[in-house]
Amino acid sequence: MTTSSRTSSQTATITCSCGGVKLTLPNAVPKFRSGCCCTECLQRAYLSCNGLPPSALQNLEEPVDLFYIDSQVMKPDPATLASLAVFKLNKPDAANVNLRATCCGAVLCTENQEFHVPHSMATFNNLQPFVKCEFSQVPQSKMNVFTKDWPEDKRKALALSEISKKGEELPQIFDPRNALEEKPILDIIAVLGTSAPVTPENSISFTELCEGMEMTIEKGYFDEARAHLSEI
Repeated sequence: MTTSSRTSSQTATITCSCGGVKLTLPNAVPKFRSGCCCTECLQRAYLSCNGLPPSALQNLEEPVDLFYIDSQVMKPDPATLASLAVFKLNKPDAANVNLRATCCGAVLCTENQEFHVPHSMATFNNLQPFVKCEFSQVPQSKMNVFTKDWPEDKRKALALSEISKKGEELPQIFDPRNALEEKPILDIIAVLGTSAPVTPENSISFTELCEGMEMTIEKGYFDEARAHLSEI
């Protein structure tokens, strides 16, 4: 597990690589956890890590480890707010709004406007030291999604690796958009629709945090995150 638990039992934090931005979350336990094999998450990893994500991600040995969390953040101070920016990947109608630290470029969290809003967002657990997540406790990962974006040999190798390490392989959801009536996806949709149990007076939603920020379109590392698609 890459996540530290050195944080208050009442809050969690997401910190950028240089330490210039730290988001404090009022709810210290993620709602759900899964691996994501999609090219967009891999591209976000490249962006967060300035083109050098962990080798296990580059080599498709493990997916991006997503924590789905409540879309609530303690209101940042003015200096932190000034160091935040929002973007969409590759095209203006992309589903995800992404929050980054402008000081070092780390992508801190993302919110899918179709499935996450208004109660949830996601952050990235295995991008240390570029993105550091600290929660009081974390759930076990439940599945790997968007395995359609991985070559078959990589999907099989992932399953074998999980069996070796954990004694069982996680369900692989080839394309969640085509599995909306299947139980694993129904389970995650139900969780994403659950409101935050704690909303302190000085906390704000992801949407409120991003209000007034100029939306940009980021196309960096597009090719690197998709170099393997020719093998599919």
